[in-house]
Amino acid sequence: MCFKAMKSSEFDVEKTHLTKINRIEKLVLLIIIAFVWCYKVGIHLHKIKPIKIRKHGRKAITIFKYGVNYITNCLLNVLNQGNINIMEFLSCT
Repeated sequence: MCFKAMKSSEFDVEKTHLTKINRIEKLVLLIIIAFVWCYKVGIHLHKIKPIKIRKHGRKAITIFKYGVNYITNCLLNVLNQGNINIMEFLSCT
């Protein structure tokens, strides 16, 4: 799941065209942190409002994508932040 997110799903690392190893390491570290954050938010949201199950038995979207959509919405639309504070949730306080 994380590899897919790094390659094509959300983060699209290949478009950065980085070649220096220290910069690639830093980028991968930030992406892993962002991935875990999105996944944790997705799990929390799934407990509050479960993801719909389609006719074929799979979820309509992944837990990761559920978290990404919510975080994106919160960051881009301050007035529509919902019922959890994502910054507090990330810091576990």
